[in-house]
Amino acid sequence: MIRCVSTAARAFLPAVTLVIASPVLAQAESEHAALADAEGSPIVIGSVHRIKSSVYTGEQLLTVRLPRGYHDNPERRYPVVFSIDGGPEQDFELLSGIAAEAEFSTSFEPFILIGVQTKDRYSQLTPGWTRLAPERLAKDFGDRIKPGGANRFRDYLARDVIPWATKRYRTGRSAVTSVSLGGLFIIDTFLERPAMFDDYIALTPSVWWDGGRVVDEAAAKLAAQPASDKRVYFTMGDEGIGNRSGAWLDTLVAAFQSNAPDGVKWAFIDRSAAEEHRTMALTGWLDAFRTFYLKPARVGNPMTLVHHDFQPPAYTAQARANIDAGACRREIAQPVSFTEKNAASGAWHGMCVLMKPGVAPTAGNFTPADYGLPD
Repeated sequence: MIRCVSTAARAFLPAVTLVIASPVLAQAESEHAALADAEGSPIVIGSVHRIKSSVYTGEQLLTVRLPRGYHDNPERRYPVVFSIDGGPEQDFELLSGIAAEAEFSTSFEPFILIGVQTKDRYSQLTPGWTRLAPERLAKDFGDRIKPGGANRFRDYLARDVIPWATKRYRTGRSAVTSVSLGGLFIIDTFLERPAMFDDYIALTPSVWWDGGRVVDEAAAKLAAQPASDKRVYFTMGDEGIGNRSGAWLDTLVAAFQSNAPDGVKWAFIDRSAAEEHRTMALTGWLDAFRTFYLKPARVGNPMTLVHHDFQPPAYTAQARANIDAGACRREIAQPVSFTEKNAASGAWHGMCVLMKPGVAPTAGNFTPADYGLPD
């Protein structure tokens, strides 16, 4: 077995290990191997796989984290999340920690994580640059960006990555996610090929691209889509003084408000008063998965030590009937907010509820009953 220690710019684990799927395709040890103490045992958080692509030359790299208990539940299917920029030293490590949170807290559904490495994200994730003069792009980025590779990257996902994952693993509803230029790719993909995935999560998307062209075209492209059960989540923080991203984002929100296809659920969360571009990932992803994968749970604490006079509140008739209906599950869960529950805590004691932590959407059409996996 060949191992490599990986990290990301937003690393949070002291020592992590990815297992390389094929010894003959060994990957050199990461330059961040100093994170691990050589006298200790590595912590395995996932595996690295190399696949042949029908779109790109050479082998491409994917990273995978399976939910705890995956092999013990051979009949169970799991949501699958495709992380763009998901290589071992990109966003895979951070998202692995959020996937682990689903299992430790049991507050949202566990999921299969498939990280899709980008080798040249500036090209692979960007739509065409057609509105502004090329010199405007070169002024800020030099020759780093050769735009227009997004359609080809979508072909790679459709022809190679998704079939590989769905054949190999027990996948259910699919999601795709990324940040910044990757966030733009997520929005652009929903507008161009909405059938590719079920759920779309875009964090701090680069809506400035080509003078806001993608968002300016959003209303017409949304209006042309058929009705569906797709879901879209996007969020943005403070992008800096004088930055026009807020205005462009308003255009995108307005497009969804006026032209979202029938059946599509969408949510926008404005974090500009609390987060900035570089601090968005952890907060944004955790909230997105709570939105899409929220699990119902019963209200109350059975420990007598936490209650006044060591006596929990009595169950109301409604709560008793809810308990008698069996295990807490979506069919019997009552949607409620933290504020509503705490205003009448005794009435809710023992009830199976669908209660999302975190902030409420700034805009969108999610209702409290829409959180979690659809029936």
